[in-house]
Amino acid sequence: MSGRWHAALGYALTGEELPLPEPGAPDPVMLVEHLAIAGWPGSRISAHAHAEAEAERAWPHHVPATLRAGCGAAQFAAALGAARHSLGLSVLEIRPPSPRRTLTADEVRLLREVPPHHVH
Repeated sequence: MSGRWHAALGYALTGEELPLPEPGAPDPVMLVEHLAIAGWPGSRISAHAHAEAEAERAWPHHVPATLRAGCGAAQFAAALGAARHSLGLSVLEIRPPSPRRTLTADEVRLLREVPPHHVH
């Protein structure tokens, strides 16, 4: 049985079951194009994802088992990751590296501690 790949992936990204064309296998590039045609361009998906994160709700959305039937879990996760990457939503928040700082006395002490079996 072939799954409804794009309906399931679209639901994960938008939270809505959309009437998307089904290619028979996941195609993240085609999915993003069809989502835009269905009224969910990348900018809207991005705004939706950030709004869900801001409201402390899970995103991508949990896809109901009935909608995901016939879609292998690993292939689904890979296709969702590829779609998120093409939308620039691999991560929702990009932070710069933490700046270096001086260790506290406790941190220095912990770094110097050696387990008994490491003492010569």
